[in-house]
Amino acid sequence: MQSPEQCYLSQSVGQQLLHHFAARDAVRHATPLLPLRLRDIGRFLVALGGRTPNRGHC
Repeated sequence: MQSPEQCYLSQSVGQQLLHHFAARDAVRHATPLLPLRLRDIGRFLVALGGRTPNRGHC
């Protein structure tokens, strides 16, 4: 039986790239495009308006 590294190295470069991009796309599709916390959504909308969000500092 071959180790995972040997299997990976025996594949063509095209197959390695297909595997890499499929794994990357799976992560990209699983993560939300907008933050889930209401506070972060508010900061995002304020930043869209061109203002810097007030972070409660001096």
